[in-house]
Formats: sequence, C-alpha cells, structure tokens
Amino acid sequence: MWVIRCTDEQCGQVTYAAQIDELIGQHRDDAGWFLCGLCGKHGYIEKSFALQEGEGQTWAPFLKGAIKLEYPDDTYRPFAFLVGRTADDGEVDSVWVSYYKDLRESGGKLKMGYGPGGPPVLELEQVATLVRTLVGTGLMEQSMLEPQ
Repeated sequence: MWVIRCTDEQCGQVTYAAQIDELIGQHRDDAGWFLCGLCGKHGYIEKSFALQEGEGQTWAPFLKGAIKLEYPDDTYRPFAFLVGRTADDGEVDSVWVSYYKDLRESGGKLKMGYGPGGPPVLELEQVATLVRTLVGTGLMEQSMLEPQ
C-alpha cells in the first residue's frame, strides 16, 4: 500500500495506491509529481528503512514523484523516485532508481524489485531520458551537466 500525503496544510488528505503500477500510472502529473487525489496538489510518500551501519539508524526519504523509464522488455519496468529530505513541497535532492516486475498476465505476481538481482540496468537512452526530464522540469540545472 502506498500512502500519498497532501502537502497543502488546508487539505491534509491522504490518497492510497494499492500497487506500484497504480501509483506510477494513476497518481502523478505530467512532470512526475505525486498528486493528492482530493485537491490535486503535490503529495509525498514517507518511507523509513533501517540501516546496517548501526542500531537505530534509519534512512527516511520523502518520495515526491516518479519518472517512468520506458523499456523494450515489458516485464521489467524501471523508474526513478524523486526524493527529498523534507515532506514539504520543496526541494528534490536525490533520485532513487528502482523497477517493478509484472508477471500477472502469465500467472505470476507484481513485485517491486531491489534484488536479489540488484538494481535495474539502464540503457544509455534511459539515462538520457532521466536527465532530460530532470532538467526539463527544473529539478536539475543545466549547469550541473558542464564538465568540472
């Protein structure tokens, strides 16, 4: 279950997506931002993961959107979460590349993938699509692409 919380304090509603394909297919705008199902403003998904580095340490990202990365193989569907350090409608400072695998048509299951095969392998065109989208939506400055 994916819970999208509205960033508008006056609305404050939550929207639910049962599966990852529903979240990415039905709960984003054209730029990839997650949306509140009631008011249509931006939303976020709160996550928390225990770290192996030390007891009690966590990584707690706020997922603010997702960019679909088309893939010729219809089974593995890579995408990139837009991640921020705060819940507000502010800055996205990271991209978390992931995928889901959908084998339901052949009697299998829908699975979010982190492994055991590891993260998705992206074709160069998919990387270019990701960068173009980040620049085109203003999340990444063109100057970041200049040689250092």
